[in-house]
Amino acid sequence: MAAAGHSLDSSRMRELWNRLWNFSPEVYVWTAIISVVSFLIGIIAVPWLLARIPHDYFLTHREYLSSWKTRRPILRIVVLVIRNLIGVVLALLGVVMLVTPGQGLITLLLGISLTTFPGKRRMELHLLRRRGVLRTINWLRAKSDRQPLSLPGTQTETDSPENRA
Repeated sequence: MAAAGHSLDSSRMRELWNRLWNFSPEVYVWTAIISVVSFLIGIIAVPWLLARIPHDYFLTHREYLSSWKTRRPILRIVVLVIRNLIGVVLALLGVVMLVTPGQGLITLLLGISLTTFPGKRRMELHLLRRRGVLRTINWLRAKSDRQPLSLPGTQTETDSPENRA
């Protein structure tokens, strides 16, 4: 039994429900737009970007400072900022796609791969080792005639999601 003054009768519950779900039409329009954009990014851009990752990307620590990055520090900063912004947008879209149509985990992984922060490699490997993620990525890569991604300490899965038992 609720304490005096704290009970939620049906009229107060109805009022609370109406306040929570009575958004302006613009909220629904923007939600639909974000959902469609994230879906389109998921089916067009994500497979294309996944095919561009070197197959041994997770096996080696590459030296990313090429000569143009060391000779042009301003350009390096601009590229780093743009790459991180794209990565954050993709990571946010990946989170949105966890509850809307699209490839949420894969888009989230791609967004994280583009950003720069401490512990990134460990987070990437954790996401890749989730059930079905690496298999799906390698299936998408196979459609683009790319070698499967290799992870440290694991054998590469190359079969498609339809072939799972």
